[in-house]
Amino acid sequence: MKSTRDFLLGFITGVVAGILTAPKSGQESRQWIQDEADKRTKDLQDQWSKGVEQVKTQVEQVKSQVNQWTGKLQEEGEQKKEKYNDQVENLADKAHGSVDDVKQSIKAE
Repeated sequence: MKSTRDFLLGFITGVVAGILTAPKSGQESRQWIQDEADKRTKDLQDQWSKGVEQVKTQVEQVKSQVNQWTGKLQEEGEQKKEKYNDQVENLADKAHGSVDDVKQSIKAE
């Protein structure tokens, strides 16, 4: 990690020194450096904006998918709840019917 950092620092220093010692005047060199820095900054800002938009799009897609899944799960839960309640009611009706039959048979005796 340190050797990479040292290499990059040396490389950048060499490039800057080369630019500053080039046959252009100091004013031209400084202007060129400024223009390049502005250009690179704008490129980075554009890339950042595109990245942010991509992330926003992905987040919206995930939200949409989660909402669909949530809706499906709620619907399935309601269906299962209704089915369970119907079964409980059927069993209760059968139990009441059996109790009534037992009462009738006891009265008949």
